[in-house]
Amino acid sequence: MIKDNHYFQLLEKLYKESPELKISAKDKIVIFSDLHMGDGRSMDDFHRNSQLFLTALKKYYFKNNYILVLNGDVEELHRYQLNRIKKQWKEVYEIFCQFYEKNRLYKIYGNHDSRLFGYKESELGCPTLKSLTLKMKDKELFIFHGHQASFYYNTFDDLMSLALKFVAVPLRIKSYSVAHNNMKKSHIEKMAYDFAKRKKIISIIGHTHRPLFESRSKLDTLKFRMESLLREFPNASRKNKVILESDIKQCKNEIERHANRRGKEHSISTLYSEDIIVPCVFNSGSVIGKRGMTSIEITEGNISLIHWYGPDIDKKYIKEDIDYLMKLEGTDYTRHILKHDSLDYIFTRIRLLS
Repeated sequence: MIKDNHYFQLLEKLYKESPELKISAKDKIVIFSDLHMGDGRSMDDFHRNSQLFLTALKKYYFKNNYILVLNGDVEELHRYQLNRIKKQWKEVYEIFCQFYEKNRLYKIYGNHDSRLFGYKESELGCPTLKSLTLKMKDKELFIFHGHQASFYYNTFDDLMSLALKFVAVPLRIKSYSVAHNNMKKSHIEKMAYDFAKRKKIISIIGHTHRPLFESRSKLDTLKFRMESLLREFPNASRKNKVILESDIKQCKNEIERHANRRGKEHSISTLYSEDIIVPCVFNSGSVIGKRGMTSIEITEGNISLIHWYGPDIDKKYIKEDIDYLMKLEGTDYTRHILKHDSLDYIFTRIRLLS
């Protein structure tokens, strides 16, 4: 409890000092995190989805007047020098500059690129923030990377950086992060959840590489959906029962596969051990996923979790939600709205359930 209070105080300080960006329902915002840009070679995690990311920025987000928020771990400075990263990904930095010149770029640091504060702004191309608060009338969306809620990263970040740079890189050992440790992920998400719930705000984080929408993980969402289908089943028509039964079995199989693959800690009912989940935590996931990249979008008073992917994705991961799929014109890339909801509705739930 003492440790939890310590991190609440850290988040409280971060929140109070956070610059505010006033937005309206007319504004469009996209939030990406965890690019981990490196030197372009085989150990560079960004390389896999670099073209997907660049194309989405150029042909969709810049073209459609989005504000771009980069929520930490943009550069992999634990392993590479900034000048090498900028030289390799020159085209990416050029589109960042285009957003910045239009006053549509906000860059927040994470644990892997916290060393940006040691560089001059002329070397960076844009200011680096510790956090950012989006303010829409009486609604507040607090954006921060997430490592601030971790004892491990607040205490040993510099030591880990040295180990990666002088041991892992020469030996070509893949990067290790909190994304590989389920206990650390759950702790960080719970700290962000407890803080947002007490403040009656939305926290939007990255860091764990695990997309979250309305405080629910993928497993939480599957269990919630299966329960809803089961409740619907008894009163359904014979024809609809056949469809519902198939959907229930699919949910059950996915839950079992997920639990077997990820371990026992993922079989808990929720990340927060609460019967009533307050929808106050969102996570944009990462740009370096094996099956594409995810982001959070805020448009027209709604918030959405987005999955971008290319033509090489395994078909079993694609759902034919025609209303929520968009093929990006002139490319082989697809934008899929995984989940979406009204901010008015979400904040009503936060206010009444907290």
